[in-house]
Amino acid sequence: MDSRPQSSPTLDSRWFAAFAREHEAALHATALRLCGNAADARDLVQETFERGLRNLARYRPGTDGRAWLLTILHHRFIDRCRSHARERRADVSAEDLEERIAAPEAEAAPAWASITPEQLREALEKLPEEFRAVYRMHSLEGRSYIEISERLGIPKATVGTRLIRARRRLKELLMPQPPGEEVS
Repeated sequence: MDSRPQSSPTLDSRWFAAFAREHEAALHATALRLCGNAADARDLVQETFERGLRNLARYRPGTDGRAWLLTILHHRFIDRCRSHARERRADVSAEDLEERIAAPEAEAAPAWASITPEQLREALEKLPEEFRAVYRMHSLEGRSYIEISERLGIPKATVGTRLIRARRRLKELLMPQPPGEEVS
């Protein structure tokens, strides 16, 4: 059904009631998609009709009335989202905020921070020589992939692969996962 009137109608509350009924299903469907639940969608559609009726003088006969109402609905939805965001921020008192900023929670030290150099040496000795050599040259001696590839006579990509495998194996040796958990 086309919402464009044939002749200029009298824009009053009676006309608007018929106009609203004509577009109510489309507005409700859109509101339901936006809100995610029927109660909020009904409220949003009601707010849209209230705003539309209050601003009826802004509607230009001959234009797409459904688009006009959908625009109002979208604006009302955005206003609601902004309002909810402000309410969430307002739930935190200034004193609580000051405490959080002044005294941040202490972060737990990462698990690897407790590994001793002796434990690392022992774990390195358990690696196959090809991985151990690449790991030592890169991580302990600070050599680049190119230097390691030239020194060992292997491709640069192989250096990267061996380094990844060495790190993965060291992680398994130094920080074993509890049974049932996957290693990433």
